[in-house]
Amino acid sequence: MKHPDDHQGICELVKDAITPSSRRGERDTEYRRRILSAARMLLESNDIESVTMHQIAKESGVGQGTLYRRYTHIGDVCSDLIKSTTTRFIDMLEAKYTKADPEGSGLAQLSACIHDVIDFVDENVSLLSVISSMHADKRSVSIHKKPFFTRLRNILAPLIQHAIQNGEIKDLDVTLTVNTLLISLFPEQYLYHKDVLGYTKQQFTEGICRLFVKGI
Repeated sequence: MKHPDDHQGICELVKDAITPSSRRGERDTEYRRRILSAARMLLESNDIESVTMHQIAKESGVGQGTLYRRYTHIGDVCSDLIKSTTTRFIDMLEAKYTKADPEGSGLAQLSACIHDVIDFVDENVSLLSVISSMHADKRSVSIHKKPFFTRLRNILAPLIQHAIQNGEIKDLDVTLTVNTLLISLFPEQYLYHKDVLGYTKQQFTEGICRLFVKGI
């Protein structure tokens, strides 16, 4: 028997300590990472309607059987991709804005957060809007109760409350203001103003800030 101090012996002990379920979990995590990475790459260079499950399987190096055991169709892959992407984004926003500087400007932080959200929507608008339309007739839960909406509301509301407490603005209905702001930032709204009305990202952002930062 090899002494535990021996490098090879340690490797064997570690390997033996990894249970089959742990290895399965690691494999599943790696498959998901590869699938979503391949899907994002394909969606960035092709129309979403033209991307197929076969392409995703080939690009990710994952067998089609393995892919279909995890996702029924392309919509499921896109939904998981958006969930993964939005979760990382919201995590970043929470880390950035939930610990407001007592001496800092609530309105300045609100403006910065709006810029961050619009940048995110602009980078992901096509995928976000397609996913939204896919589930338009299947929504059993109000959009206001969706985790993404709720977490964003919980970031923005304290920034407005902070501005009120600091005397930057007069008291107002924070809930109504935040809910209206978030509806204005929906991908469909941004896409309509950008593609139909010809707004640039800068014009749209300045308009939103004029209404919900300077306007309040």
